[in-house]
Amino acid sequence: MPHSHPAWLVRSTLILLFLALCGTSLLLWKQLDDAQQERVRERVSFQARALADELQSNLTDEVESLRRLALLWNHRGRLPRDEWNLEAEFALQHFLGYQSIQWMGPDLHMRWVRPEKGNEAAIGFRLSPSHANYPLAMQARDSGEARLSNSFPLVQGGRGLILYTPLYIATAQRPRAFDGFLQGVFRVDALMDHLLDSLDSHDFSVVLLESDQAIYRQDRPDSLPELSQRVPLHLLNNSHFTLQLAPTRTLVEALSSPLPQVVLGASLLTSLLLVAALYLAQENARRASALHAGNRRLNQEIAQREHVEQDLRDSRQRLQLVLDLTDSSQDGLFIFDLASREILHMNQATHASLGYSADAFRQMLKEDPERLLPGFHTWLELVRQARLEGESGIFQREMRRADGSFQAAEINAQLVRLNDNEYLIGVSRDNRERLELEARLQRLSQLDGLTGLYNRRYFDRQLHGEWRRLRRVGAPLALLMLDVDHFKAFNDRLGHQAGDDALRRLARALQKSLQREGDVACRYGGEEFAIILANTGEDGAWHVARRVMANVEEMAVEHPDSPFGRLTLSIGIAVSEPAREDQPDELVSRSDAALYRAKREGRNRTCQWDRGQG
Repeated sequence: MPHSHPAWLVRSTLILLFLALCGTSLLLWKQLDDAQQERVRERVSFQARALADELQSNLTDEVESLRRLALLWNHRGRLPRDEWNLEAEFALQHFLGYQSIQWMGPDLHMRWVRPEKGNEAAIGFRLSPSHANYPLAMQARDSGEARLSNSFPLVQGGRGLILYTPLYIATAQRPRAFDGFLQGVFRVDALMDHLLDSLDSHDFSVVLLESDQAIYRQDRPDSLPELSQRVPLHLLNNSHFTLQLAPTRTLVEALSSPLPQVVLGASLLTSLLLVAALYLAQENARRASALHAGNRRLNQEIAQREHVEQDLRDSRQRLQLVLDLTDSSQDGLFIFDLASREILHMNQATHASLGYSADAFRQMLKEDPERLLPGFHTWLELVRQARLEGESGIFQREMRRADGSFQAAEINAQLVRLNDNEYLIGVSRDNRERLELEARLQRLSQLDGLTGLYNRRYFDRQLHGEWRRLRRVGAPLALLMLDVDHFKAFNDRLGHQAGDDALRRLARALQKSLQREGDVACRYGGEEFAIILANTGEDGAWHVARRVMANVEEMAVEHPDSPFGRLTLSIGIAVSEPAREDQPDELVSRSDAALYRAKREGRNRTCQWDRGQG
């Protein structure tokens, strides 16, 4: 058996080669799977932080009504009981998370409580030094700033939080005398249920922790505790709370991809076919050498050769099937030799989606990669750095099409070193639709769902942005605060559907009244609106106010309970010069004060704030 030892040696070599290729395939699969798991963790962490930020922002927005009521108290002095009741009811109706709104007098005795039903135990309550919240209340009194308490047992029952907002009035003895607290009382369960109902939280189980102790829990049946994230909450001044979010299996599965398994299967199949081809080639050589042994074995050798050739054809067909399957993918798949700058393999989607032929794409990537993928060499260094630091290899880039335009591409890149050569394996995807969807969602988050105007969050950001810009150029800024007169009576008489329709028509009238591109109309809250007029003085503000009044009158919306017989507005105007003042909050307070003056003087009118007023 002269050929037994060489055959055994060749087979052993092929087995070792096959094991090495399988190991490489497993390594590649492990890297892709690790990258995908990291991507899932990053997406879960991002969504968890976004949910926590949204919850904080919603709570801050909702308690703004208390700050507004406190500013009114501090500005005008102690409010009459009936007016305080009206403002408190307004706040309660617009934020269902409140347990009650209270006024505790300067002697720390409870004076007024809304609503009284369900809060009878709080009537006559006195905050004594022994109470757990007493030091926090004194901090609020001494600092003049609102303070949110830790959770504690409510006298009404259950655990709750209190927002202490200090109040001040002017007296003959002191220009700024302490006048008790405006208190917003929240029951923890009701507050969290209300805030989470207004958010997209169905993909998470939620636990609210206070100093690592759970005080609220909302569980989902298929959540994954091992992927839970803890996000610190900054609820106004209080940083003792943490939000623990565990994603559901549905969310994790939506973020996963079958790509690692596909790559593993394709790599193992390719390895098997390669070793089989080498083995068949060795067998063919052995049989060819044996052909010279004599004509006696000629026919047998011919038959065997035909059989081997058929196997080779079958192997090539299977290999071509694998390549055809990758060509059917809409995602681009390519393997690039960094040393020779040659593409070892790419599917059709890699070049066809950009409008190139395969040869043109290969030539451009070899001769001028910066033209095809701007910043190619810098990106390559980022890929190396991500591999060294174990970070995600997913990058958002732009690729140049054949017509010169650019296409957004999400590229999942991995560097593999094999036999002292470095290879770049990449999967590219045209993610324009996802980017456009994210941009559209960002725009929608700035709009009020009922009226189509910008919402309160956009108003705050736009006001501060214009304030900073106009401070640099030394131009004035005008603000109009508008409130619908007798709107509650309108809703009570005609119904909320008619009220919503009236608000939408009013929003169109406000938009019609704005003539410049930079002017912005926002829904400030409920039936209250605001108009920001950049680079506008008193004359321009009055001009816009008169246009608003004329357009509202032209609407002629019938109001049976209004003395004017139709729907009307009250408008407050305030004008500031940002270059001479510090913050835009004072501008809001001034326009609000002018609005209240218009209300007091009979409604359906416009009043401007002046220094004698404030």
